[in-house]
Amino acid sequence: MSTRFRSQTRWLPATAFLALLILSSGHFFSEWVRSEDPADNYLEVLHQADARSNKFLNRQRAEFFGLRYRTATTNSDKFRLFHQSADEWIKAGDISKGLLRLDSLLSALPTEGRDQIVDVEEALRWSQMIGGLRLGEQQNCVAMHGLDSCLFPIGGSGVHQQPEGMQLAIENLDWSLARSPDRLDLRWLRNLASMALGNWPDGVPEPLRLSRELFASSHDVGRFRDVAPQVGIATVGLAGGASLEDFNGDGHLDLFVSSWGPTDPVHYFESDGEGQFKDRTESMGLSSITGGLNITHADYDNDGDADLLILRGAWLGSAGHHPNTLLRNDRVKFTDVTVASGLVSYHPTQTADWGDYDLDGDLDLFIGNESTSSEVHPCELFENRGDGTFVEVSQEVGLHHIAYVKGVAWGDIDDDGDLDLYLSTMASSNALYENLGPAAEGERPRFKDITARAAVESPQLSFPTWFWDYDHDGRLDILAGSYGSFEESMLEGVVADYLGMPTADEGIRLYRNLGDGQFEEVSEKTGIRHTVLPMGANFGDLDGDGWLDAYFGTGQPGLSTLVPNRMFRNAAGKRFEDVTTSGGFGHLQKGHGIAFGDIDHDGDQDIFATMGGAYEGDGYANILFENPGHGHHWLTLRLVGTRSSRDARHARVQIEVKTKSGPRTIHRVIGTGGSFGASSSQLEVGLGAATEVIAVTVRWPVSGHARYLGFSLDGTYIIEEGEKEPVAVQTVPFRLGGTTEKPLEED
Repeated sequence: MSTRFRSQTRWLPATAFLALLILSSGHFFSEWVRSEDPADNYLEVLHQADARSNKFLNRQRAEFFGLRYRTATTNSDKFRLFHQSADEWIKAGDISKGLLRLDSLLSALPTEGRDQIVDVEEALRWSQMIGGLRLGEQQNCVAMHGLDSCLFPIGGSGVHQQPEGMQLAIENLDWSLARSPDRLDLRWLRNLASMALGNWPDGVPEPLRLSRELFASSHDVGRFRDVAPQVGIATVGLAGGASLEDFNGDGHLDLFVSSWGPTDPVHYFESDGEGQFKDRTESMGLSSITGGLNITHADYDNDGDADLLILRGAWLGSAGHHPNTLLRNDRVKFTDVTVASGLVSYHPTQTADWGDYDLDGDLDLFIGNESTSSEVHPCELFENRGDGTFVEVSQEVGLHHIAYVKGVAWGDIDDDGDLDLYLSTMASSNALYENLGPAAEGERPRFKDITARAAVESPQLSFPTWFWDYDHDGRLDILAGSYGSFEESMLEGVVADYLGMPTADEGIRLYRNLGDGQFEEVSEKTGIRHTVLPMGANFGDLDGDGWLDAYFGTGQPGLSTLVPNRMFRNAAGKRFEDVTTSGGFGHLQKGHGIAFGDIDHDGDQDIFATMGGAYEGDGYANILFENPGHGHHWLTLRLVGTRSSRDARHARVQIEVKTKSGPRTIHRVIGTGGSFGASSSQLEVGLGAATEVIAVTVRWPVSGHARYLGFSLDGTYIIEEGEKEPVAVQTVPFRLGGTTEKPLEED
């Protein structure tokens, strides 16, 4: 047994056998009574923090357990509370303090009769193993952040220079594996710890060894490198959202990032157009804005700039009655208009989507809230009145949905010109609502639940979702990401998937739109039905071939859930290829806000990711993957609505191009996509090996179809609703973290 963190004082007599037996039942954490004092003040609710009902306030919980320990009267209570305190200190990021307590507990175990308390020792060693893993991450990946840090499979400069943590983890893993050699989670972590020490695979006993081939990519997509430190956006935070958009109207993509702790600051970074970002948080009036698990943006007031919505309260139940925040973009600052707009409500949520459901030319807002057996929080539909205010109409239109909602997406599934709605939920069927339009002139549209007919109810434990036309047939398909299974540990499900073994997880579901109100479930057929535990997720075009690819961030909060974020390349709409390893996307930290965008104007999409977990000590620096380029042609379109919403949200775009093998049509929808993160609303389209752009057809949400000519390859254009011709925009490529380059020459 390790003594490197052993306390000098043994507080618990080694003979406290009865206390240990009580602990062996496995009840290590109490279920705390939820707060009965609902906050009715905006700011008080925003900053509400109660360790009794919020399991993520780890430092407060550690101190609370420590206080309870000092007043406990029985050895069993003392043992339990001391163990709880140790676990919470590890989650809070004070690893040494937690490990000292665990070492003290292990030292107190009696030498005689250990087989009778093996469950107790196993629980303590599991905690110590978790502490060792997190110590290794903290000392190396966080404190010594480099290009290969925490990238799976770990190697190169990612090998830990401070080995103490992983050595401790291996010591405890080997003890546990000797007793439970078939546990997939232990086997996985043993291989990972060996990678971190630079002795994998030979450093893992052969029966436990995982093969390199398990993680090999089937396609080389080129290595994407993290340049966040070089460009000034590598702030350290927890789980949070991200919005990538040109917020100040200078033609360059800016970045807004959140971290979910109630008092965690937001960050607003403006691109200088030369490869660097400047932190403008304070000057834009955002210093008082805190928290936020998800961010989305849209031009809700039709004034030509993107506004921001910050979503809060998810996962916290009765402690999650935090109001969301609507920030109006006034170019020189952001103004909190939550109260003035009528959007104040007190529900736990982290998901919403903007869309013009009634086709009146302004954007409405659907918010998916989290209902449980003890608390009902119906979803909300806020109709935009067109004067800067909203009215809630969900019950009137048939969208008063009650479930534990984790994903929301608007999309026109039946090609009738109006928006339908898909909801991804936990522990219940997902839901698809068809927009029936108004029953009579002057009335609001009505919605009908068509889930059963469409057969799109799975997964039952679902998370991120979106509409996309993955196969370019002109019809919107649905993706819904499974969050794992309650029937097995989250980690075990991921490992089983890698090994090709059965798993209880339903996997990612892809539903192909058949065009008649029916969908075909094609996840297995297309190779995307994997167990990846996605929270943050989004889609874009990795290699500029015109096909939409998908990035899944594995945000499951558990400190033992060290699994890579995953990237799947769309191979011509037929198959999805795992390119995680070849692209360098397999980050072991928790992936949340994901946003795709051509930040450097070179015609390919870079990828930003908000990293960090839910526990207070599970922070990590945000990352920006610079696209290495793939030599493909491209087209960037900035749509401006006049009768439709100003940012042309949900406009359908059809791009016709010539190739050497014949004509090709690429289908896109204007939107920001994803979960936790929002991509730029400008349309960045890879054209692959196109030799000419024939035409672009836009179906504007209000005015309908319009066809445009006069596009060159590798150009940026503004298309305004009602105008006949596009307007070319001059852009200058630059190196991220580097210098300005001359414009790309046309073929």
